Amino acid sequence: MDVQTIANLFLTLVITAAVVSLLIGVFVTFKKGSYKKGFISTLISSIVCLIIIVSWYEKASSEVFMGTIPWILNILAVIIILPIYLLVIYFVFKKLIKSKKNENEKTSG
Repeated sequence: MDVQTIANLFLTLVITAAVVSLLIGVFVTFKKGSYKKGFISTLISSIVCLIIIVSWYEKASSEVFMGTIPWILNILAVIIILPIYLLVIYFVFKKLIKSKKNENEKTSG
C-alpha cells in the first residue's frame, strides 16, 4: 500500500468507528432511557475504536515510511474533532430523551 491509500483507509476507519459508536449510543439511550448511559457507551466505544485505529495506523505508516508531519496532522485532526463530535452527541441524546418523555406525557395525559 502507498501513503495515500493508508491515509484514506485511516479516515474511512475513523468515520466508520464514529458511525458504529453513534449506533451503539443510540441503542443504549433508547434501551435504558438515559442519555447519560448512551453518551458513556458512545464515549467508551469511540475511544476504544480510536486506540485500535491509531495503533494500526502507526504500524501501517511505519511500513511505508510515511513522514512524521502527515502522521501527526492526521492524528491531531482526529483528536481535535473527537471532543466536538462527543459534545454534539451529548446534546443530541439529551434532546432525544426529552422529546421521547414529552411524547410519552402527551399520549398518557
